[in-house]
Amino acid sequence: MLPTGVYFHRLVHRLRRGDEVNGDPENYPPRPTGGPLVWCHVGGIGELQALLGFVRQLTQSRDDLCFLITCRGGNGAFELPQDLAELILLQPLPDEAAKSVRRFLDHWAPDMVMWMGQRLEISLLSESHARGIPALWINARSPLTDQPGLRWARGSLRKIALGFETILAENDISASKLSRIGLPMSKLQVVGALQEQTQPPSCNQAERDDMANALGARPIWLALNCNADEDAMILAAHRQVMRKSHRLLLVLIPDDPSRAPALAQKLDEDGWVVALRSQDEDPTPEVQVYIADQPGEEGLWMHLSPTTLIGQTLTGGPCTSPNEPASLGSVVMFGSHLDQHAGAFARLQAAGAACHVRDVSKLADEVEYLLQPERAAEMAMAAWDITTSGAEVSTLVEELVVKMLDKRRV
Repeated sequence: MLPTGVYFHRLVHRLRRGDEVNGDPENYPPRPTGGPLVWCHVGGIGELQALLGFVRQLTQSRDDLCFLITCRGGNGAFELPQDLAELILLQPLPDEAAKSVRRFLDHWAPDMVMWMGQRLEISLLSESHARGIPALWINARSPLTDQPGLRWARGSLRKIALGFETILAENDISASKLSRIGLPMSKLQVVGALQEQTQPPSCNQAERDDMANALGARPIWLALNCNADEDAMILAAHRQVMRKSHRLLLVLIPDDPSRAPALAQKLDEDGWVVALRSQDEDPTPEVQVYIADQPGEEGLWMHLSPTTLIGQTLTGGPCTSPNEPASLGSVVMFGSHLDQHAGAFARLQAAGAACHVRDVSKLADEVEYLLQPERAAEMAMAAWDITTSGAEVSTLVEELVVKMLDKRRV
């Protein structure tokens, strides 16, 4: 017997969708037959990237597993890495009609569920729990944050959440919000988020030491992989901060190294003292802007700079993962265009390891604020903690998945 709220939820779904739910369900590909099938649901592309890394890790322990991965709204044009293509099937979720939900579960018959989305699918999860399919909820946050219109279904959400054998909350705040919908704290474990594992960017250590000696105690900040539309904003913020911090150096890595010479010429014409890395020019004390246009040296400057602005987040474009500088203890600043890394930015910001900058004034304020060593150090420690905790979470989740499958004797 499903919770009463589930039937009401399905009724609302029918009224909104009309006869559409009575149409023929989509044709699914064959269910894998090689071994146990783990059904994983992700909330977006960022969580999908994290999940793929975890799948690689898990298959070292259980090489007989296959994976069904779903995402509300589908996975778009995402292409699986070649090494995982034979292990994973990407499928959209069924609609919320009872017939579609039953057909989905009848066809796939998963051996367990690993739920990563914040949004709880009421009809689907209720049916899954009713069938006794063991389920694990990771990266758990309050579903009411993402589904405020379902406050009337608080009781159903609580019953669905209680159907998970284990709930791993991202942080204390998430656990507190989950407890407000009626989940006992004994059901929750605060462990952090399963996230894409970041290999700290490398650099030549001798070159790093030489550059650190050349810079001395001079304050610097890094603008990483910035596009042409962002140059003016970054330089305006730099000029504003230099009114109080005259020795401040901006290291600017353009998204396209080929535009560096023209940019250097323009900055020179605008009155800046500028040096160009590709011309073997050094960041001497009088240099105000250093254009680091040598490909492959991003790691060097992330090692050296205590503060990093993630380029292309101010105006839009494919940006660098914020976990790269954060893993080196560099405080991250970012704009409003987060590409596929929205989850990583949100986790860093929630941990006090990143700053959202909406405009030039806010960017200048944050750069100035982070010039104070004690403030930057506190945030840098939080950045390092949040990016290194992912390995521990991965190990814990692996142990739980293997245990749940062993208990099911599959």
